[in-house]
Amino acid sequence: MTTRLPVVVSTGPWEDPGWERPLLEAGFAVRIGPSADLHPDHRIADADLVAMLADADAWLVSGREDATRETLAACPRLRIVVKATIGVERIDIHAATDFGILVVNSPALENFVGVAEATVMLALALTKRLGAKARVLRSGAWRDHTGLGSLLAGSTVGIVGLGRIGGNVARRLEPFGVRLLAADPYIDPSRAEDHGAELVDLPTLLAHSDIVTLHVPLTEETRHLIGWEELEQMRPAAWLINTSRGPVVSEAALVDALERDRIAGAAIDVFEAEPLADDSALRRIDPDRLILTPHSVGANLAMRVTGTRMAVAAIVEASAGRVPDNVLNPEVIPVWTARFGGEPADR
Repeated sequence: MTTRLPVVVSTGPWEDPGWERPLLEAGFAVRIGPSADLHPDHRIADADLVAMLADADAWLVSGREDATRETLAACPRLRIVVKATIGVERIDIHAATDFGILVVNSPALENFVGVAEATVMLALALTKRLGAKARVLRSGAWRDHTGLGSLLAGSTVGIVGLGRIGGNVARRLEPFGVRLLAADPYIDPSRAEDHGAELVDLPTLLAHSDIVTLHVPLTEETRHLIGWEELEQMRPAAWLINTSRGPVVSEAALVDALERDRIAGAAIDVFEAEPLADDSALRRIDPDRLILTPHSVGANLAMRVTGTRMAVAAIVEASAGRVPDNVLNPEVIPVWTARFGGEPADR
């Protein structure tokens, strides 16, 4: 009797030659979709996605595909949906739980440290007017008053979300001599104190911060967390940084606030629809006041290596009937264990 190889489908891997070798060596068949690096805006048609996953035991999903209830329902052998990064907002975790499928992410240290470092960089680029300085010099001039920045020292930085990334941002900002505020309804005040921050509600943070930086996951609660009303609560000289998820900020409200000079400016790495459309209103805002980066400001090679290694390890564990680390729907584990525990994937 021929033994069936367990099937791993990677619908959009990074351009990292040989990443799949550990899976092949462990006895998996690996099916690979179009590269997320070379084809960032490619979307696999629903019917083609279902065909790719029909016999899959594991799905390594990229940031381009939606793991919907309909797609998951068409995957009877699927044990695990895994992401090589942190964010899983495109995965229907409730549906996966209903179908007895584990959802796992890869919270690599290099991932959240990279974003935290990039956040500090953006705060400095905004306050030092880096864009204006570069523009003046490239125009053939030398220097003018438009390049005058401000000190980060002595300013107030409001961190919305004091999890892994927000906490690392706080740790890196504290030596700059800033006052730190934090808004996070899910943490104890002692956690904020440990990071040198004062825990306040969101309106208080917005009203008193010179820089507001967002580090929350995308949920129904955080969708448009920063909208028209919240931008009106910010100081006119304040800056907004979003390296979390695009829909956390209402882009229409942000464009309006920038065009009316309601806030000083912003740095945005994530967008409500990605890739950012050519005709997006954000593109018409003065680049001296709005830094735009393509959802990669904190990305680094080490993050990819570690994230991929964590994802591969989770797939190997799940295939062997063992519960891997970083399961995001632990309530499904008893059902999952009853279905797959101790069973090799070819049974």
